[in-house]
Amino acid sequence: MSKFTSRRYLLFVVSLFVNAFGIAFITKAMLGTSPITSVTYVLSMFTPYSMGVWTILLNLLFVILEPLFMTRQELKADWRMYALQIPIACCFGLFIDFSMFTLAWLHPSAYATQIIGLLAGCVILALGIALEVKVNVAMMAGEYLVNVITHRFHKEFGYVKLGFDMTLLAIACTLSLVFLSGIHGVREGTVAAALLVGPIVHFVSPYYRVFDRWMSNPAHATEAVMRPRQIKKP
Repeated sequence: MSKFTSRRYLLFVVSLFVNAFGIAFITKAMLGTSPITSVTYVLSMFTPYSMGVWTILLNLLFVILEPLFMTRQELKADWRMYALQIPIACCFGLFIDFSMFTLAWLHPSAYATQIIGLLAGCVILALGIALEVKVNVAMMAGEYLVNVITHRFHKEFGYVKLGFDMTLLAIACTLSLVFLSGIHGVREGTVAAALLVGPIVHFVSPYYRVFDRWMSNPAHATEAVMRPRQIKKP
């Protein structure tokens, strides 16, 4: 593994932590949590297990389900990316619990401070997602599952992701109604996170170009740029 690849993986781990911290910040705002963690947050409310532990278990369930939408050839060709999801799930869950512990002091009571906390969490989460996309070395289990479903049924990624998030929200609401006698963990903050994080990611992504030289070999980058010109020569 080259030093440039190692740097990409290092930045990916950083992006996981930033994502987890953003999710924790959104959750601590007490206006609901992000769609991807809605199920795990509700489960943590009526079980002895933390949101981080449930995040690990849910992501491992996604890993188990993914081969159902893949051929043997696809699984064999993408085995490294598939296998990486297991340690990624464990790290992400631990990062969420650590972030929740770090933010244990945060208990906004006024609605205005809750909104500020929610917006800050959305920005932090967007920063992490933009960095994850930038380094492009691995995928979290939820994203990978959406990707294989998209490929299997030849649908648009955005529509499948929307359906996936809506399914998680429906499960979270059902669990909350059955075990908590009301809807908890899914509020206006959940909707805000779903609507705001994407645009913020698009806004901040260009600024991550500062990592290009640190992540990529300049010689290879030059070759990549020059190669099409050489092909066009008579």
